[in-house]
Amino acid sequence: MDRKYEGVARRDLLVAGALGAAAIGFAAPAVAAAAGHTAAEAANVKLVTEFCNSFGEPEKLKDFLAPDSSVRFDEKQAPMIGPAALVDAWKKAVGDGKVSAKILSTVAKGPIVMNVRVDTVTTAGKPDQIFKIVGVFLVRDGKIKEWTDYQNG
Repeated sequence: MDRKYEGVARRDLLVAGALGAAAIGFAAPAVAAAAGHTAAEAANVKLVTEFCNSFGEPEKLKDFLAPDSSVRFDEKQAPMIGPAALVDAWKKAVGDGKVSAKILSTVAKGPIVMNVRVDTVTTAGKPDQIFKIVGVFLVRDGKIKEWTDYQNG
């Protein structure tokens, strides 16, 4: 027997509740990832986000890196050591162009921050170069200690 509550069958309420719970279950990992960071993880995410948002200003990138940082623009290359090495390589790779990053998602666990982003190199008179990237960062003492980018597609 199906009871009616204000014109709604109990069965319909149960189905709606189950669907709502399923929807929350699917959304929960994304919400938990955003809301579940510790204070240290949130600070690491903020640092990495600000770093990526500074790609258009190569000299500013040094401020985010540890003195002995290890950086690889591609997992297949040897690491560059130190902020000055990064800026020199950046200027050689980009030349007169400007780099911007659009961060699509970010995950943090402890000192590791990973982001999925699209980097765009814009150079006057040339078509934009677009790179789909997964960046992995190790943050120690408020600075990026290691950074490696992986091509994503």
